[in-house]
This record gives sequence, structure tokens and C-alpha cells, in this order.
Amino acid sequence: MKRQRSVSLDVLDVLKFNLHNSKPTSVFLFVQLNFLSFDSKRVAGSMSNQDLENADRISELPEALILRILCLLPMKVAIATSLLSKQWRYLWKLMPKLKFDYLDHKCQLGTFSSNACRTLLSHMAPVLQSLYLNVHLERCNAKDTGVLLGIALGLHVHELVLEVRSRKVYKFPRSLFEVNTLGTLRLRYNVHMDVPSLVCFKSLRNLHLHYVDYMDNNSVTNLLGGCPNLKTLTVHRYSKSSVKTFTISVPSLEKLSIYNSNGGQLDWGYVINAPSLKILKIKGICGLGFCLIENVMQLVEASIIDVSSISKENLLGSLTSVKRLSLRISPLKVTFPTGSIFDQLVYLELHAYKEAWWNLLILMLDRSPKLKTLKFINKWHCEKDYVDRGEWKQPENVPKCFWFLLETFIWKGYKWQREDEKQVAKYVLKNAISLKRAFFSSKRIKLKEKVEVVKDLKSVVRASNSCQLIFR
Repeated sequence: MKRQRSVSLDVLDVLKFNLHNSKPTSVFLFVQLNFLSFDSKRVAGSMSNQDLENADRISELPEALILRILCLLPMKVAIATSLLSKQWRYLWKLMPKLKFDYLDHKCQLGTFSSNACRTLLSHMAPVLQSLYLNVHLERCNAKDTGVLLGIALGLHVHELVLEVRSRKVYKFPRSLFEVNTLGTLRLRYNVHMDVPSLVCFKSLRNLHLHYVDYMDNNSVTNLLGGCPNLKTLTVHRYSKSSVKTFTISVPSLEKLSIYNSNGGQLDWGYVINAPSLKILKIKGICGLGFCLIENVMQLVEASIIDVSSISKENLLGSLTSVKRLSLRISPLKVTFPTGSIFDQLVYLELHAYKEAWWNLLILMLDRSPKLKTLKFINKWHCEKDYVDRGEWKQPENVPKCFWFLLETFIWKGYKWQREDEKQVAKYVLKNAISLKRAFFSSKRIKLKEKVEVVKDLKSVVRASNSCQLIFR
């Protein structure tokens, strides 16, 4: 009997580990094996009370941990656990996180909304931490969706996620723009916002707008202006958006992510004024007409990906105070700021498969006197051999960062077959006086080829006697 008890505790330890590491599949299977797959006749006829006690291992957990488990289960399964025993009868009503997905309900109109409404009205936890609503307007119309949102906000929900998967557009209720308890708001897909001038999201810290459309420019201004404590903003935009100039003026903002898929319209872009901004990511995808960035002197990290068609110098020129910079762009598409010095930059990452990226490398090295880490990235699966990367021309003068500061050199996806890449790698090894580590990694390389590549790199007379050469 003691041996069986120890086994149960071992299983509970595994469950706790999976829960801590966010493995809902493992937790779900564990619940099924211990509860939901029991045959009631078999339990009554062939299992003793002691056997049942040993089988019911989840009930030994603290209530807070059981509630976390329930939050990882589909809503129907979580509610079904109320049939297990008296202890479990009301546990689902105390769940801090609720998730309602129209795909889990029947197709009849009203089934989803009525089930979700009953569940929300039965909620007994002192705080509703999170509510996820994935609605289809043919199964849960706009009025019912508004009712569900109103009930959730009345329960002082901290995080609200609304996805609208429908051909129809859902107009976010104007009456819900004054909520003092909401900390995170995620709106996705077919949501339209006509934002009034009086907006009050005092507690909102995180705002995610995924392919949301707006009535006009004022709606964007009113929405962001009503979030005085906003820290994180994520914006996904598409070509049919009504707002061409997306203005982000938020004094408290610390992290901004922009994903743009507009199709390359030159009159489509952003104006950013965020004096507290520390992290910035801009991904152009299909092009970006303009991006005016002002007052970002506290910026620590920036990533500019696939941005093209910007003819002015304000994009890179406004990032000169950044400490960590990742660029996946071609200098042929984005004008490099003349005379600008990146005097705070210590980490530079360049994607080495863009057009004329050698030119970008030389320009950045020449203007980054404090650089400590230099990283190149190649991607085998997406590189096109016909892309004109330009001709590598060794700089006339050794960059200042090579004299004393550059300590780490990384080349991920190093193409040992290309003569130009060999020249760049050897140039760095020959001239970086303080280099301590040089990492090279390559895919699709055989053992014999690897030996030759390592031998070739080690043959270079390195400027730094303490440089450690590592090839993976």
C-alpha cells in the first residue's frame, strides 16, 4: 500500500512540473486518465473504496493548483468535472480564467451565447483574471456579443481577448470605453472601432490590435489618448485600413511592435512619439511608405525587418541612441542617415542575405564606435542566389570598434562555399584586436567539409591572441 502511495505522489510531481512548464496536453491527458474515462458501473462493481481513493490523485492537490488545471482544459470538460464529487461540484465556478470558443458549440444560433452567458453569470471567483472570446457573428450576433463583454467587464476582468471570425464586422460598443479595471485588451480580426473622445482605460497596461479597423484618425488618437498608463502596444495592420497615418503618441509607452502588410502604398505609415520607449520592432512585410519617429532617447533595443520604400532618412536616423539593433533590410530600399553616429550601440545583428548588405555592414561599422557584439544571420531556406548582394570591398580604414571593444563575433548560417563570406569572416578575425569569441554555425555541412572550413578559419592570423574559435 505504501508503494502505491509513493507512485501517486510521483505522478503528482510530474503533473506539477507539466503545469509549471505550461504543458496543457499532458495535464489534460492526466485528468482524462484519472477521472473522465472512468466507467461508473465498473467503478461501483469492481473497485473498492481504497482503490478509488488511490485513483483520485488530483483531489490531493491544493485548490489553487486544481483551478489552474481546470483553466487548461476545454470549457465543457472543466464544467463536466462538477459531476465527479461534492468537492468538485463548484470548483469550475471559481476558475480565474475562462475561454469560450464558438467552435466548441453547436451551429444553432444562440447556443454559444446562452452557454457563455450562463457560465459568466455563475462565476463566483473574487476576480476574473482572463476571458477569451472567439465569436462568429452567425452564431453569436453583435447584440449577444456585447452582452457577454458587458458581463465580463462587470466582473472586473483583468485581461480580455476578443476574436471575431466572421465575414461581418463587429462594431466594438462605444459604451465599453470606460473601464478602470482592465489591464490587458487584445482585439483580433473583424473588429471596427469608432472611439469617442471620452475614453478611460486608466489601468490598461497592454493593448494588442490585430487587423482592427477604425472609423478615422480621431478614433486612433482617442483610443491611445485614453490609456495614460499604457506600457505595451502591438499593432497589426492590413491594406484595407481606413487610417493611413497611424499616430502613436503615448508618453508612458515602453514597448511597441508594428506589423505592416499594406501592399507597399507610399502614403501609408506611422508617426511615433514615445519618450519612454525602450523596445521597438517594426516589420514592413510588403512595404512601408513612411515612419516618422520622434523623441525616443531612452530606446534600448530596436528591430527593423523587411521595411522598404522609405526614401527619407528619419527611420534609422532616429534610432542613434539605441544599444541593441537588428536590421533585416537592404540599404538600396532605405536611405542610410548621413553623418549619424550610433554612439550607444553595443550589439548589432545583420541579416546577410539582403541586397547590398555589405554596404550596410560597412556603414554601420564605421558609425558604431562602441560595438561589442557583431552577429550575421543567413537563412538557407529563404535565400535566393540571384539576389545582388553586391561586391565585398574591404574598408580603407579599420573601424574604431575593432581597435579595443569588439569582443564577440557570431555568424549563424555561415556559407563556407562563398568566397565573399570567407573574406568578410577573415577580415573580422584579422582586425578585431580585442576579440574573445568567434562563433560559426552552418547547416548542410558534411564532416569532411567541416574539417576543411575550420582549418581555413584557423589558418587566419588573428589580431587577438586570446580569441576562441568555435564552429557548430
